[in-house]
Amino acid sequence: MAQKTVTILLATLMLASAASAEMLPGSEWGPVEISGEAFEPVADIFVRLEQDGRFFGNDGCNSIRGQFVTNGDAILFGPAAATMMACPETIMTQAREFVDALMGARLYERNATELVLSDTEGGVLLRLIQRDAD
Repeated sequence: MAQKTVTILLATLMLASAASAEMLPGSEWGPVEISGEAFEPVADIFVRLEQDGRFFGNDGCNSIRGQFVTNGDAILFGPAAATMMACPETIMTQAREFVDALMGARLYERNATELVLSDTEGGVLLRLIQRDAD
């Protein structure tokens, strides 16, 4: 999806709902499944969702950051800014899979310490477990 389209969608969701990510603020998530396949990270991969609509994390190689917004069960991650470190190919492959899945998410469902991010048809892109749960 082109960056302009993502920017427009992000702006639309922000205008549609002043309540941003009510169920997600301050939580940190690690992937356990990507596109229906069990995911065993070869490096530390996570995303932290902040109350102010920002996300931070690590794709296993690079730090990532950006904005996200929710409206009901809809979620949209804005373009991710990332550092530009070079890593071994196995780590780079997982990093791309993780960030692509995150950027493709349009729906979310939180079930206690599990977060499922899906595409517009409900296809599961990412299944994550809360890393900072009490």
